Amino acid sequence: MTCGVRTLPTPPYGAAPRRTLLEERGIPMATILDTVRSLMTPDVAARAASLLGESETGVSRGLGAAIPAVLSGLLGKTSDSGSMRQIMSLLTDPSLDSSLTRNIGSLLTAGGLARSPATDLGNRFLSSIFGDRLGPIANALAEYAGLKSSTGASLLGLVSPLVMSVLGDRVRREGLDATGLGSLLTSQRDSILAAAPAAVSGLVGVGTPRSVPLETTPRPSAWGGSRAWLGAALAGLALLALWAWAHRPGAQEVAQGLRPQGEQTASLSVTDLPDAALFKRRLPSNFEISAPATGIEKQLVVFIEDPNKTVDPTAWFNFDRLLFETNAATLKPESKEQLHNVAEILKAYPNVKVKVGGYTDNTGDANANLKLSQDRATVVVTELVALGVPASRLSGEGYGQQYPVADNSTEQGRAQNRRIAMRVTEK
Repeated sequence: MTCGVRTLPTPPYGAAPRRTLLEERGIPMATILDTVRSLMTPDVAARAASLLGESETGVSRGLGAAIPAVLSGLLGKTSDSGSMRQIMSLLTDPSLDSSLTRNIGSLLTAGGLARSPATDLGNRFLSSIFGDRLGPIANALAEYAGLKSSTGASLLGLVSPLVMSVLGDRVRREGLDATGLGSLLTSQRDSILAAAPAAVSGLVGVGTPRSVPLETTPRPSAWGGSRAWLGAALAGLALLALWAWAHRPGAQEVAQGLRPQGEQTASLSVTDLPDAALFKRRLPSNFEISAPATGIEKQLVVFIEDPNKTVDPTAWFNFDRLLFETNAATLKPESKEQLHNVAEILKAYPNVKVKVGGYTDNTGDANANLKLSQDRATVVVTELVALGVPASRLSGEGYGQQYPVADNSTEQGRAQNRRIAMRVTEK
């Protein structure tokens, strides 16, 4: 079965080991991270930028973050034998075209990811390692690189089959099983995590490098610039500040979606500190907020405190760490930290009133989805009341599958469309 990077025929006994297509191209066997990076030439970044309608600088920055983000997600699965067996089955799927690394441009089309067996397989791969975190991770990646949210998803979709191709080749060449693949990934843990931006790593939730590289001088990147390497080095330092948060219970799970639409056409995104790992603020009540800088806590506080930001029915903020049981309105225990933070914010600003919105994807019966979204919005309101926020300052409404923010025909899109959001109605 052929998958991954093409290899030459097996040499006769005693001959030199067979070489991969990458080695034929002058790329030596290296870490998985560096091998995938080496495929991202300046031409690839330029073509991707042109097709996606983005700046080449932003796309290069996004690609530099997407590769370690995908590998970090894989690291999070190495201790799960069931997940690793599923990943192995994807790496050996014949849909993974062996010529992929010679024709990377075929993975993109005008405006986004091309539909092909390879990209479909890549989407399944992303879903298997990120699950419901896929939408938030794509959005965090886009914010980090200064790109549209849809571009973040496209770059992950571009990178995933290439990561699979490189891993598939290593699996075949070295005769790895699921355990061996896990060991290979774990052996390269520090280099992977040091390269991932803190804003993305906080959502992936696999911790920080055991050691921070001493080298901080920029090195040329695989696509011709030094900014991605400088960002990776600085991110390694910033990740240390994230250590305590990333290892709390439930750090490997994040709730879905970021940007409501329709009545919720626009959402606010705080970008004044895009690479900060944590948002810390002592509220007027003397409660100190400490939360991921990409979370709803920072967005709410900045919006409430800024006198120039007026109440706007299109300005919705999205919970990023709420978790519900599947097809139910039962919150998981991991959700309580963010609910507690939001309750403290609302109590610190007693003039503020808010509305909670619940949303689903379009899978299943529309009426059932509407009820589920209403039930979930009501549960969030009830929890906030239980935490001391007066009920008179809260309202909740379920919108079901209305106002999608992404394409429901893809798993990434459906993950983004399943969400709980909040907007300020008075301040």
